[in-house]
Amino acid sequence: MAYTTASTDDIDSVVPEEWGGMWFFRNALGCEQVGLTLLELEPGGKGKQHSHEGTDHEEVYLVVAGELTVELDDETLTLGDGEAVRVDPGTTRQLFNRGDDRLRVVIAGAP
Repeated sequence: MAYTTASTDDIDSVVPEEWGGMWFFRNALGCEQVGLTLLELEPGGKGKQHSHEGTDHEEVYLVVAGELTVELDDETLTLGDGEAVRVDPGTTRQLFNRGDDRLRVVIAGAP
């Protein structure tokens, strides 16, 4: 087959619903080279602080709805609808929803 489809209805969220949701699409789509995740955070919510030190795994965060605050090592970025940031593997990052509305972010990572 030349394509595969998936939906959040087909994938279990790894984040409890009261905090938002996080759906990993990689396995559901059969991706071999790229990871794709949909993250939703309620106001006041945050993601896990992490890096991919020692790997080639870069990540891109694309805001679909809401306002995303990204803490990167010693710098803080704020992104709105339609804005994106690429983060090097060794950079420590943490995502926050400091806005008043639910946040939706698409995360792509590779390799």
